[in-house]
Parts: sequence; C-alpha cells; structure tokens
Amino acid sequence: MVTRLRLVTGGLTALVAFLLVGSMACNGGGGEGETTPTPVASEVQDQLKRMVIQLEDLPSGVIKAEEFFVTAENSAAESADPEARLAKLNEWGYIQGYDVTYQSSPAVASVVGLILVNSTASLYSSEEGATASFADAVQTARATLATEFGGGEGMEVEEVTSPLLTDEMLWLRITQEEEEGGEAQTFADDTIIFRQGPARAYLRVWWTMDGGRSDFIQQLVEAQARRLKDALS
Repeated sequence: MVTRLRLVTGGLTALVAFLLVGSMACNGGGGEGETTPTPVASEVQDQLKRMVIQLEDLPSGVIKAEEFFVTAENSAAESADPEARLAKLNEWGYIQGYDVTYQSSPAVASVVGLILVNSTASLYSSEEGATASFADAVQTARATLATEFGGGEGMEVEEVTSPLLTDEMLWLRITQEEEEGGEAQTFADDTIIFRQGPARAYLRVWWTMDGGRSDFIQQLVEAQARRLKDALS
C-alpha cells in the first residue's frame, strides 16, 4: 500500500510541483493566510467556500489538509511578471479566490485510488471577466502541459471527453507509468477547469489507475460543477 501512495516518485515529482504552483498562480496562493474579513468580504468568502468540493463529497478517511483565501495581489505575486498579471486580474474584475486541499488515507486509496484533491474557486465582477479568465487558464494549461509533460517517458496528456457540466469546461488528464520493485503502476492527475457565470473553478485529483475507479473521479467532477452552480443560484 505504501508503494501505491508514493505520489512524488520519478517524473511525477515535477508534475505535482507544477500543478501545485499552477494552482496558486492561476487561482491564488502564496500561503499568505487569512486576514480578518470585512462584512462584505465575509459574504464573498462564504460564497467562495461553497463553490468548492466539500469534505462531505469525499469518502470517510479523507481530511482537509490546507485552505486559504487569495487576493489579486497574492495571485499576481506567483506570476513571472506580477505587475502585468495584477493589471490583467484587475481588468477581468477579479474579486477574490479560495483554495482547499484534501488528503486521502491508505484505506481510501486502496478502494478508489484517491490520493489528493485540490479544489479552488475565484469570483469576478462580471461574466465577461470570468470568461476571459477561463480562456486564459485553458490556453496556459494546454500550452504548459504539452510543453512540460507531453514528451516524458511513460507520460501521456489527453483531453477527457465529458458532458458540459457548466457554462464552460475543460478536462485534462496526465498519466505516468512508474515501476518500483517489479510492480508497474499508473498514476493519474486530472485537472478540470470550470466557468459558470461570473465564477471560475479548478478541480485537481491525483489518483492511481491500478485499482482506482474512474467513475468515482467522474462523481467528483460532477460534485464540483454542482457546488459551483448551487453557490451562484
């Protein structure tokens, strides 16, 4: 079981590092921590927290590992050009973002293959701003994944076909085959980008395909879409 949970082995180390950094750069990060919210900010933050995957959407044995809110300044700080990124976020009407990560247990991993779940949401002042942000995120994800991970040995990048669950949606999957102790394993990293009205969300799921359940991953994707839509209704 320990072998199956070794997420960051070989080429997957760079993959996970990229996606964690990407999450912070696109939707927030920097680990600045929460500030005392004003009443208006508190309402926005409550809404953002409802837009992401909840602990109740996950199997018993999964824990919340980290959560934080993200300002435009936090998000821009992770970019190669913070000043230009901040200007772009302001142009889109970025209000705030929220990021939460859940960690699985060996027992859960043995049943559904789940290792780690990262769910984020960001809110914009208009649907047009969220649409522009979604387009930027999709372009960046496709270009970066193809460049950084498209040619790795035993690694494949594919676009998963799925019904459109929100106004806009893109589902990418990276698979990496690893061999250790004579046992071959396939790790999968699913990245799904959503846009619903004036909000955008990300869902990232790290899981093992050997003994894992793809139907469970589909359920998580549907749960993320439902949370996003319900929070905006």
